[in-house]
Amino acid sequence: MKPKTATASFRLDESALNALQEDARKQNVSVNTLLNQLVLAYANYDRPMKRFHMIKVPTSSFKHILEAATNEAVVEAGNSAGKDVPNTYIRAKWGELTLENALNYLKTTADYTNLFEYSDVIRAGKVNVTLTHDFGAKGSLFLQRYVQAIFEPLGKPPRFLPDENAVAFELQ
Repeated sequence: MKPKTATASFRLDESALNALQEDARKQNVSVNTLLNQLVLAYANYDRPMKRFHMIKVPTSSFKHILEAATNEAVVEAGNSAGKDVPNTYIRAKWGELTLENALNYLKTTADYTNLFEYSDVIRAGKVNVTLTHDFGAKGSLFLQRYVQAIFEPLGKPPRFLPDENAVAFELQ
């Protein structure tokens, strides 16, 4: 089902409009489509994440932080991060922590951040999810523990197949 649209008129700073027009040309989309994508990113991710004091960090900086930490510290950071924001975000947005809502959280995170790319395959009653990233082995270590912490309260532990640039897991 296609989402409803509404018509609105806005005044934009000329430099903002120029940037939108330039990026729309580069992405081969209309300014309207690009602006809608940006507003959806704000409405669906940036706005609710403000309550968590979200910061935006370049991928290379996050990778350097991971590489500077011990494996034990990366595991603990992934565990803490997975228990902290996701549960609160899921309950605030969808009302309860369920398998479906946890997967929706991961999809939303993939859609609006550059932490990882999300893909899934549903087959024979199992969900196989792959999170690809650019953070190397310690990124996989972090994301595996992050995902594990999200699903722990559900009593449905994922079965992981990590590699250096992806975390693949299966859920019953």
